[in-house]
Amino acid sequence: MTFDCFDATLSVDYCRINGMEDERCIEAAVVLAEADRVVTAQYASVVAAVGQLCGVDSTAFDRFQASVVLGKFVEAAQAKALADLADENSLGDVDDFDMDRERWIRLGADGTDPISEALPAEIAVSLGVSLTTASWLLRDVVELRARHPWTWGAVQDGRIPLWRARQVVQVCARYELSLGEARRVDRRLDLVLGKVGWRRVLHMLQAVIMQVAPDKVEELSVKAKASRYCRRVDSPDVGTSYLEACLDTADALSFDQAVDQLAEVLRLQGDDTDRDHRRSRAVGILGVPSQAAAMLAGHEADTPAVAQVYVHLSAETLRARGGVVRVERLGPAMVSQLGQILGHRRIRLTPVVNIGDTELAVDAYEVPRSMRAKVILRDRFEPFPWSNREARGLDADHTIPFRPGVPGQTRPSNLGPLSRRIHRIKTHCGWKLTQISSGVFEWTTTYGQRFIVGPGGTTRYYDRQ
Repeated sequence: MTFDCFDATLSVDYCRINGMEDERCIEAAVVLAEADRVVTAQYASVVAAVGQLCGVDSTAFDRFQASVVLGKFVEAAQAKALADLADENSLGDVDDFDMDRERWIRLGADGTDPISEALPAEIAVSLGVSLTTASWLLRDVVELRARHPWTWGAVQDGRIPLWRARQVVQVCARYELSLGEARRVDRRLDLVLGKVGWRRVLHMLQAVIMQVAPDKVEELSVKAKASRYCRRVDSPDVGTSYLEACLDTADALSFDQAVDQLAEVLRLQGDDTDRDHRRSRAVGILGVPSQAAAMLAGHEADTPAVAQVYVHLSAETLRARGGVVRVERLGPAMVSQLGQILGHRRIRLTPVVNIGDTELAVDAYEVPRSMRAKVILRDRFEPFPWSNREARGLDADHTIPFRPGVPGQTRPSNLGPLSRRIHRIKTHCGWKLTQISSGVFEWTTTYGQRFIVGPGGTTRYYDRQ
């Protein structure tokens, strides 16, 4: 008698409760024991592979690093196997998919071939996922290899994991890029894959799509405007609710600023709860416009009047009256979208700051505003490996700690924008930081890992002994 492999929670007692005969209960338990043996053997193989990678007398950190490397290439091998399976089950370049027996489906966009409709089901039962999940996985892998060869290569050489590469595929699919457009975007994106934090990669992807297919970006923007909404959503607790909305960025910034102002007024009035709780109360107060207006009118001098949005654009973009700009904290945007972001706010143009000027230094600990502006523009992001934090708003940290009485310590080549947590790790946890040249930082961790962080992103130094 043949049995399927039951879920691991199945037991003889469970079988009996559900009316199964003792003989069948015992046979089910045997199946479970065999499945457990197979899983145990597979786990032992993985542990052995990790041990081979790091050798004898390895530390816990050595084993951790080895498992990370092994995991990357196991995932790459899985993606390669899926792509090969799609090739084996492909019909080729035909137009008629309605066959007498087996049907053929095209999961991917142009550049991909139709495949057997049975293959996603085979993948689904192998992974233990739904047919829909398996279909999306197969679609992403097929498109990745056919339409995004450089991102596919980054998965195969371990620079990025498959789930991140799938995000690239999905973003490009959202804009319905042609095969040629997808490959042009992919070629330019390859410059930053594995070099910078993933949020920055996604921003770069958006910017390149805006340059390669501006018409499709505009078309999707029009659709997004038509999908604006604001609704209340129930939460599991009847005493609280969620409020979600999709609105113009300018309106969202204005609303966010009003919430911040009211939250600050509440603090001044004695509310000692945390900022998130005060902001939540502020949203409720905005539901009573007269109360909100009265509270804000009484504290105008204590709260900021406007929200600040920093937009970076080149002289060429200004002359052309079109193109792509960078909006701090939001990412890339088309010039035509600035109205939605800025609304009717007053705009202040700041002259270009030449960060290549002769370096000036001061003896004081405090960083002059002009020097801080240069450091922010030079680094743009926190110079920590793969950090996504934008430099504005971070502390201007002295790379070599400041010592009173030593002249010229406060200068751009000894400053870098760091968050408080990274500063503490650098100062108190045994990490070492050197600024090799202005804007190029070398990090050495407690466990001896070394990284170079600069304008081109992050580079890891591997131990070649």
